[in-house]
Amino acid sequence: MPSLISADETLIDQQIRSERESDFDSNSAYGEVIDNSIQAGAKNIKIIFDTKLVKKKEILESIAFGDDGDGMPPEIVENCLTQGFSSRYNDRSGIGRFGVGMTKAFMNQCLVCEVYSKEKNKDWHYTKVDISPENKNKNEIPPAVKKNPSDKLEKLAGKNSGTIVIWSNHDKQDGKPSDLIKDFKIWAGRTFRKFIFKGVKLIVDKEEIKSIDPTFMNVKTSQFPEDKKGEIIQSVEIPWPIDPEKRKSSNDVENIIVTITLAPTHLREGRGDAKYANAAKFAKIQKERHMDEDWHGVSIMRNDREVFFGYPHPWTGGINLNQPRGRWVGFEISFSANHDKSFVVKNIKTGAKPIRELKRAISAAAGHLFKNGCEKVTEQWEKYAADYIIEQKKSGTSTGHEDAENIAKGQKGPKDRLTEGKNEKELANTALEMLNEKERQARAAWEAKFKSQPYTIVDSEWKGDDFVQIAYTKDGAVMKYNLSHPLHKEIISISASMENESDPEKLKLNAKRLKVVNDLILLSFCKAEKQNDDSLEISNTEDFLEDLRLNWGRYLKRYVKDIKD
Repeated sequence: MPSLISADETLIDQQIRSERESDFDSNSAYGEVIDNSIQAGAKNIKIIFDTKLVKKKEILESIAFGDDGDGMPPEIVENCLTQGFSSRYNDRSGIGRFGVGMTKAFMNQCLVCEVYSKEKNKDWHYTKVDISPENKNKNEIPPAVKKNPSDKLEKLAGKNSGTIVIWSNHDKQDGKPSDLIKDFKIWAGRTFRKFIFKGVKLIVDKEEIKSIDPTFMNVKTSQFPEDKKGEIIQSVEIPWPIDPEKRKSSNDVENIIVTITLAPTHLREGRGDAKYANAAKFAKIQKERHMDEDWHGVSIMRNDREVFFGYPHPWTGGINLNQPRGRWVGFEISFSANHDKSFVVKNIKTGAKPIRELKRAISAAAGHLFKNGCEKVTEQWEKYAADYIIEQKKSGTSTGHEDAENIAKGQKGPKDRLTEGKNEKELANTALEMLNEKERQARAAWEAKFKSQPYTIVDSEWKGDDFVQIAYTKDGAVMKYNLSHPLHKEIISISASMENESDPEKLKLNAKRLKVVNDLILLSFCKAEKQNDDSLEISNTEDFLEDLRLNWGRYLKRYVKDIKD
């Protein structure tokens, strides 16, 4: 009769207690059973969680796993729970390897494990292990016997073959079962996404699990198949020595593949944090796709199965992986089991991370691509902000700058030399050209505004170094802000941050940023004024002012970009 673990009989209880303290969590424990099913060729994997209320407390009674894989002959059924036994020991072609995964997993989670299995068109065979403290035979695995599962359990397996595993007497469950099950569905959709892409069906409590892809590239098997795919920035191959015991020669290498992607714009609008504009809309989009704050991370795939998601700490190579923009940049590292040592893969597939030298190689090959993706996110956020402000003002003559316009309205200035002797109608036409097409359709309203409120500010965007364009009317001027200029981007960012911030320390920081921006506006004007060509004739005043503004904009652009530094 096989034993669960190899240990001196006097040390069995101590050894079992030790084995139960392995660093599994619930998700990784359940994942070990799914790994076995996939490696057995299963196309349909079904899991049923059986819960009940005891004195108003939710209790997990049992979990049943079933698949339509190849099944096991009696001698394998009898030994499948023996620690260290595996019919595929050290087989690196699949996602298992060491033959201890499911045994350690069940011991970590519960006290009783039952196994039913049948090969194609053969009989069911059954065995059971009970490691309850009071069981005197806790280290024994009874010989496999012919035994059919109940009708309810049999529905979890295939018609002709399959395996059913039941875990019960859960004494180490993580939190409320309902929360555990919800979290597991999300974890399984991401961890086994590539197998779901290939047609494997994973069904939990009669719900088919949809794939969740943090690279945004595979949407057909997701909950939202109509979503647009992400954009591949680049996929790079890093030649890396395979594990010594698998090498045929000293220079035997195999590629590790790093893929950097960018989320589609409809998932990252509104500055990507559901706070900026259309907050409810973006919060709903992100919540439905499980793109909450836990979305950040590097996805490490071993033989197409995710073995790590998060930030391998500490990272080396000069790139900051954990930043808000990185949430929208997919970062996937894919390797075969021939590189297990370089990823410090354990006999349970949790915590696989690259060794220091490999981290450096990954940073050198893909760090600039990740930074490029983050920059594209920033560009899109800034454009969205500018477009949103402009769109809000298209419905009428409101500009959003009325407070400043009204203050300027009441202040008398010196005699106007720029427009002296010029045709009032032509000046008005020039000012109207500063507006967008829809605004110009309300020509009469804007002309009336120019008369009643001489100084008007409108928002637009264009490529160029100038942060403002000005057209003079008989009584004032129209100023058109270029919201694509770094000055306006910085002001918009500060305003948005202060409007949604309650932390006094962060408010102080934003106030400091605002003071710096104000100083830079004046300093850059001083520098632009000093650099202007004083040889221009007075008749070319407008050219002089245009050059002054352009130089002012150029210096501002340089200075504002240095604020973070």
